Amino acid sequence: MTRTLFALKLRLLRNGPHNERAFSLVAGLLLAALVIAGASLATRGVIGEGWIAAACTVWGGMWLFGPLAQPRHDPSVISREWLRGYPVRPWRLARALSWTELAGLGPLITLACLSSLVVLAAPGGPAAVAVAAGAVVAQLYLLVWVGKMVAALAAWLLQTRAGVTMAAVQTAIMLALSFAGWVPIAAWLLPRLGEGDTALVVPSLGHLPGPVIDVLTALPTGWGYSVAVAARDDAGAGTVMLPLVALLTVGALLQLGWIALTARTLRRPPRRATPRRPAVPGRPVPLPFTTPQVAAVVSRELATWPRDPARGVELRSAWLTPLLMALVIAPTGWSWALPLVGPAAAVFGAMVAINTYALDGTALWQLLTTPGALRADARGRMVAWAVLFGVPSVVLAAVLWAVTGSPLGGAAVAGTVTAAATACAVAPLLALVMPAVGADARDRVYPGQQAGDPTGGQMTIFPVVLLAAVLPGVIGGISGGSGWVTFLAAVLLAGAVLCATPTLTVRLLRSRGAGLLDAMASRDAAVLASRANTVS
Repeated sequence: MTRTLFALKLRLLRNGPHNERAFSLVAGLLLAALVIAGASLATRGVIGEGWIAAACTVWGGMWLFGPLAQPRHDPSVISREWLRGYPVRPWRLARALSWTELAGLGPLITLACLSSLVVLAAPGGPAAVAVAAGAVVAQLYLLVWVGKMVAALAAWLLQTRAGVTMAAVQTAIMLALSFAGWVPIAAWLLPRLGEGDTALVVPSLGHLPGPVIDVLTALPTGWGYSVAVAARDDAGAGTVMLPLVALLTVGALLQLGWIALTARTLRRPPRRATPRRPAVPGRPVPLPFTTPQVAAVVSRELATWPRDPARGVELRSAWLTPLLMALVIAPTGWSWALPLVGPAAAVFGAMVAINTYALDGTALWQLLTTPGALRADARGRMVAWAVLFGVPSVVLAAVLWAVTGSPLGGAAVAGTVTAAATACAVAPLLALVMPAVGADARDRVYPGQQAGDPTGGQMTIFPVVLLAAVLPGVIGGISGGSGWVTFLAAVLLAGAVLCATPTLTVRLLRSRGAGLLDAMASRDAAVLASRANTVS
């Protein structure tokens, strides 16, 4: 059975999409090559070998925290849903499936990085190299099962109410560290950049302090490094064997835990969606300058975002991430950059709202069969986004400007206005152009279910909104740095986007609505593309 599942996974990898996988492979191998080069420099005494322990710790942290960054996506190529009900004992099927988890791009790239331990042990002779090679395999075994076990636990926790909030918090932490984690380092290297001084503080890459190295080697991610160094220095059999045995033992325990969780998943029947509260007609939100139809759509959206398990995580993470970014930046010497969190909040709001039509699923038929509902729906989604994300992001930028008195505050507020308007108008448009079809809304019970992978749409709207945030500042700089010109450019750009884009959205909804409904009914986005080709 293991051989059959291996063949299935290889076929899926070979025939599946390769764009994102190829980028990950190239980027990962480049980073691994840097670690290997660092190990080579450490053997010649150019840098301290403790930096290799730090690199291995960071790499292990990616396996630990990587699944937490996207807790709603199943990292396995072979989905558990395909094998549920298969006429084989769940424990046997999970055990056979576990070995296929060792094949993939992640283990391959990690193996390349950990080969730096072999380079580090090379001065000790062939025996040390052989021991280091065994340490590489044992360390890889541990890291793979750390990542798989964390992913399985995250998927299990997402089936609970508390897990939804926890998933949003951990996603916000990962995003905040990804987008603002470099600021403390940059503030250390360029402490007076806010005053216009570009003097660079050059750090020393000599040796890490001994206590830091001791902490790194005591962690499970540093046990392989300890084995390689002990084998090179001929520190004795006990010093070499103890970390090796620990790596294999902890890895085996994690594999058994993953098998138990997977067997539990295969044994349980699929959960059915049951409403937690009665479906009673709600009262429309009173909004000025809007029709009753648009107000009804806004009320629906404001009620759907907190209730839908897929949207609920996105909503919480989009609100928390800018606040955590501000907490990361505030203690540094770059407090003048705090107002820039406002445009970042608009960007995050755009990225989480990129797939709303596909998340609504087959409920789209109500819009297609109701006269005059398409225009009200497009405008209502825009107004709801402005209420949830647009207005709070502008207020956040203005408050941070008032608190810090940053010279970039005016440009940040103007950029937030333009970014919010662009995200408000473009998000529904891209939701029609690049829908990520997944489980239907009526079948989604918890965020861990496949609700579509909107990565392509997110990577598309990210530079669009970012460019819109930068344009007012660029125009103001060209005009001589006048604040009035910057705000006027922001208002004009925002008005142009808000006036032109909704018309295009409604046209696309009319022409592609039936095809999108077919795609969501069949849960296959290829149906939409084939239908578009047929019409053209």
